[in-house]
Amino acid sequence: MPRISLPLQIVIAICVGTILGIVLGPICSIFEPIGTAFIMFIQMVILLYIPSSIIHGLGSTSPAVARQLFRKGWVFLFFMWALIFLAIFLLNNIFPKMEIIFDASKTHSKFEESFLSYLVPKNPIYDLANNIIPAIAIFAIIMGVALMHLTHKEPLISFLERINNTIEKVLKGITAISPFGVAAIFANVTGNLYFKDVIHFGFYIFPLIILVCIFTFWALPALLKACTPLKYREIISEFRSTCLLAFVIGSPSIAIPFLNQCIKRLSNKYEIKDKELHNTSQMIVPLTYTFTQVGNLLILFFIMFLSYYYGLRMDWLDQALVSLLTIPMSFGGPELAVNSVSFLIEKLGFPDTALILFDKTSIITQNFQVLLSVASMTTFAIILLLGYYNRLTFKIAHFFKHFFPIVFILIFSILVSQRIIFRYQKPESIGDSLKMAAVLPNFRPAKVYKYGEKLPDIKYRTTIDDPMTRIFTTNQFFIGYHPHLPPFSYFNKNGELVGYDIAFAYQLAHDLNVTPVFIPFYYSHLGEMLENNIIDIAASPVLLSAAGRRGMNFPQFYFQQRNVFIVLRQRKNEFINLKSLQDNPNLIIGNLGYFELISEQYFPFAKNVEIIDSWHISHALDEGIIDAMYWELALAQEYCKRNPEYIVIDYGNAIGDTYLAFPVKFNAFAFIFYLNSWINLAHDQGFDKQMYEYWMLGHPPVLKRTRWNILDLIRNKEQ
Repeated sequence: MPRISLPLQIVIAICVGTILGIVLGPICSIFEPIGTAFIMFIQMVILLYIPSSIIHGLGSTSPAVARQLFRKGWVFLFFMWALIFLAIFLLNNIFPKMEIIFDASKTHSKFEESFLSYLVPKNPIYDLANNIIPAIAIFAIIMGVALMHLTHKEPLISFLERINNTIEKVLKGITAISPFGVAAIFANVTGNLYFKDVIHFGFYIFPLIILVCIFTFWALPALLKACTPLKYREIISEFRSTCLLAFVIGSPSIAIPFLNQCIKRLSNKYEIKDKELHNTSQMIVPLTYTFTQVGNLLILFFIMFLSYYYGLRMDWLDQALVSLLTIPMSFGGPELAVNSVSFLIEKLGFPDTALILFDKTSIITQNFQVLLSVASMTTFAIILLLGYYNRLTFKIAHFFKHFFPIVFILIFSILVSQRIIFRYQKPESIGDSLKMAAVLPNFRPAKVYKYGEKLPDIKYRTTIDDPMTRIFTTNQFFIGYHPHLPPFSYFNKNGELVGYDIAFAYQLAHDLNVTPVFIPFYYSHLGEMLENNIIDIAASPVLLSAAGRRGMNFPQFYFQQRNVFIVLRQRKNEFINLKSLQDNPNLIIGNLGYFELISEQYFPFAKNVEIIDSWHISHALDEGIIDAMYWELALAQEYCKRNPEYIVIDYGNAIGDTYLAFPVKFNAFAFIFYLNSWINLAHDQGFDKQMYEYWMLGHPPVLKRTRWNILDLIRNKEQ
């Protein structure tokens, strides 16, 4: 019986994993450890492979050959880098742009201030241990160039070659079991992947795939056709031989032997007779593999997508520095992309959950990234070979004939996409579509009273002074809420009361095994409602510093965040200098929900104006009743998302922090003791983190609804 080829094994593994995911659905999570272990085995050796392969590739070259190869190839290498960067920056324009937060706390970001430490290899051992890929690559280049000029370098070259061969042997062994890892990964991803998620990330996935196809089947062949005697059909034939297996497996290292075969075929075709041909080709392939994996530069596009997705603006300098860093990060295979992306996510200040997005999307995008990398490797290897032996035939007319249309089509497509996106993109906030049932598995809708609606008969409740006794005697938990404070408490587009605080209230009622009832309140009456036993607790943002107010007491805080200003967008430049604002006696600050207790400390000369409801903020700012609204960051950020004519001014922690807590009756000491224990338990179990990721960041919860799958369909039919 003939042995099944590895590409066919991979295709079968993909099909098996996909079918398992469709049939079993979320049950396929049991395969996640297998897929994770497979990826970890690859990462085990690949980090060392980068410096080793770069040093070997450069060091094994003689200075004369290196200079000749550099002269023949640097223009084309820089051209490919420039072209992919141009395409990425053009594609970045399809993301809707809206600056929500203006950072007035510092002139330069932490990323800009420590940029050199990421690029200059001050301590290579530290860089290796901490996955600082750019510094590792720069260190390897310096060592490789130095080794190139040594006279007696053969023992070291031989040693490095053996290291590379050993690593490649390990990778080959891992590749042999790759069908099992691929099947496990596809089963887990397909079983837990929602079509809605694919659409959700469509701004990133679909443009990337289109860009890869344009470069692989048009731009790179056009470059070869303009510079070499090769015809389009011959170019695609070479691409097919080098790219197909690497694309299916998702690893460019598989293409190395096929690149050697490509060089051998072209040498025979163009009758290149040189006794040093073998040595030259042995230099070209490692250099090509190391420096021309253009597909790895697409991590820049992912970082730009994160900037849009999280609403965290990257200024032009951050974008330029990240672009520069992605060049050394592109050296080596895509297996290191997760290290590079993790590094950039941390240094640019994106949430930790951004790495989850990369894991989700890379299942689809990594193979296309590899396709572009191997196509660029093949292109550059052909150009280096023919250029070194003076076989290039540059046709300038042919060059402009192809590359002007490519750039024109890219720009035209992006402009059309912008119009479509801006026309059909719903202006609603992500929070408008969030639902309580999606994040609370035991959710049952409660009775929610609204402003002006007649409340139930509460005479008996008001006679019971102790909240714990009142709750368990009546089997009802009366919860106060403010309806216009997203993401803490608000009504979504379906009219359901939702939010971060509301989720805590529902979970607390569930743990108490009582029925929740929601009663609206104004901040001016909150203490009175608690003192008169109308409500048992309030589940909307209330400052812990309001403990001195009449009728209220608090357990420990459940949420901490810094305070900011909301101002008219056209007035943002007036609020850059914090010191002048703090000394300004004419500054008028709006406050909602006891925030004046903090603003008075940081702006002692300013006048504070109470804002009764968040609906009144826009009127107060537009009419000049207040100059700025002093608020908590999450509240301010959500308000400006819904009202883009305003912007958040962030001074870091320079104007105070907010500590939110659930207010209860002043003498409810037993209830406070219980709440303290409950809040600690919720934190230990990760409930607060899960709620933060869902209500603040809009990420799907860990405990999702059961996705449709064939197994559940059969079970339901039998029942």
